[in-house]
Amino acid sequence: MKFSLKDSIFIFILIVVFIALGFLRDATFMSINSQLYKLYFKNYDYTLPSWLSYFNSWPYMKLYYFKYILTAAFIIFYFLLSIATVYIFTGSFKPIKWVLWAYGIVLILSVFTYFGGLALNHFEKGYLFTRNLTGLLQSPFIIMIIIPALKLENMNSKSQQ
Repeated sequence: MKFSLKDSIFIFILIVVFIALGFLRDATFMSINSQLYKLYFKNYDYTLPSWLSYFNSWPYMKLYYFKYILTAAFIIFYFLLSIATVYIFTGSFKPIKWVLWAYGIVLILSVFTYFGGLALNHFEKGYLFTRNLTGLLQSPFIIMIIIPALKLENMNSKSQQ
């Protein structure tokens, strides 16, 4: 599929946004985790970066639970970017259903592993697996599978005609 100059520029911008969002996410969570470590053990010398200094006054549990909100926010950002990317690559809203399905399935699996670990008294294992699953949702991984699959499906459809 050939892209117009406008589409090529938009794809480039999407790639830059994916990369920037990944760096922002990583820097945010690494900083907050270090702050949590400092608050929990009280003997760890760490200062939050200035752009996160607002959280310096937050107590441990408030900051801990705020990470869940941040996780949801980053999942939503990546979901919206994924929809935009699929639309740009395909020129249609029809294939967006695969993004919805992929995100939905991984979210449901995340919920099951989280509560399954809790119910089976293996919270640490369930939580770790859930973190890995939600990590997929906070990355371009799903798009890296869906776009080539859609391209292959498109090529297959054209060859059968």
